[in-house]
Amino acid sequence: MSEKLINEMTALEIQDYLVSGKSSISQFYAQLMEFVSEGDKKIHAFVNFDARCVEAQTQTLADDRDLGREPGPLYGVPIGLKDIIDTSDFPTEYGSVIHQGRYAISNATLVRRLKEAGAVILGKTATTEFAAMHPAATCNPHNLEHSPGGSSSGSAAAVAAGFVPIAIGSQTNGSLIRPASYCGVYGFKPSRGLLPRSGVFEQSPSLDQMGVFARSLEDIALATEIMNGDDGFDEATKAVAPMRLVKTCQSEPPVAPKFCFFKTPWWDKIDPEAQEAYEAFIAHLGQGVITVLEMPEVVNKAVQWHKSVHLAELAFSLQKEYRHHPEQLSQTLRDQIKAGLEIPLFDYLTAKDRIVHVGNAFDEYFDHFDGIVCPAALGTAPRGLGSTGDPIMQTVWSFAGLPTLNLPLLNCSNGLPLGVQMVGAYKNDGRLLRSARWLVHHFFSEETSQ
Repeated sequence: MSEKLINEMTALEIQDYLVSGKSSISQFYAQLMEFVSEGDKKIHAFVNFDARCVEAQTQTLADDRDLGREPGPLYGVPIGLKDIIDTSDFPTEYGSVIHQGRYAISNATLVRRLKEAGAVILGKTATTEFAAMHPAATCNPHNLEHSPGGSSSGSAAAVAAGFVPIAIGSQTNGSLIRPASYCGVYGFKPSRGLLPRSGVFEQSPSLDQMGVFARSLEDIALATEIMNGDDGFDEATKAVAPMRLVKTCQSEPPVAPKFCFFKTPWWDKIDPEAQEAYEAFIAHLGQGVITVLEMPEVVNKAVQWHKSVHLAELAFSLQKEYRHHPEQLSQTLRDQIKAGLEIPLFDYLTAKDRIVHVGNAFDEYFDHFDGIVCPAALGTAPRGLGSTGDPIMQTVWSFAGLPTLNLPLLNCSNGLPLGVQMVGAYKNDGRLLRSARWLVHHFFSEETSQ
């Protein structure tokens, strides 16, 4: 058995563990399924978890090995999928009773690509209702009385609990980075258009972006590399050539990276202890590595523009459910749809037109810095499961479509994690991953030396 427990291994370690023959895939999954079945009784990360589906996938992989077929880069790696992503063997219910028992006729593009690489889909992870604001039943693995964030609640919790090394989520506002911060895992929202959304519930086509939770940056790079690129269906990925991210992520930067830190206009909303943690983080890195700057004025308008686009498109996407099943929608979601229906067409079109301009407003920073660093959340995970927290720290970056990462570097006195958010240049995701890997190593090496 590996020195690490199976619930602590990264995807790369699991692949090597199984391919090298240190364990058979059946033995590995017998242990893992027992661990997940017992652990998820308290956390509720999965909404659909079927041992028969898992056994069928692992048997196919074992048969392929017996036939001499080369194992893929994700051979045997268990992965969780947010319950808005179509799969043919597990139901996809969008976190709503309206679509309970719904099965898709085919896998989403990203699921097909993951399975072709040898991954095993362990199950569907909990999402808020239609990936909006009404919470799921998932608890934070660090403290069951606290929220895991949302809307990718189950995906973040599944990785944090050790159920899977990789889980797939989505972000329209703050649905990847915020739960990654609350749950203390790596989270990555790539540049808009890098990951295809074909076969994924469409909430806001102008803003929806797919992403990854994982235990390491290398796993983030591997999963993203396997899934990314034009699939011929999603217009956002049209003519997007696949990025080779693993090699770039693992490489050393040509020169020591430099970063700027934005406290953002919402600094006063951050919990005082979280403010202290971020101030200490800046001081720890030092002026030679990080410089504190002011954000451009456009960000204040970007929040309202995001709201106009998001709510208008949400209302359009859920028009059938709103008309035919309003009593089966939460009051929170009904209020969002109602607000979306009242947005003037001119305001919506103006806001949509500003997406590219907001992204361009940050170009000059990337001429001087390898990444923008800022808070990942207003504090640690809120107590109670009635709210998934405030997504304001991701709103501008989601609107602009820039790649963002959560780095699980900090903790507060309540024992809960607090993430550091890093933002990269558009379509330069490899540079962001490489710079983030350097920063993580630098942060912990400096911490150890002190």
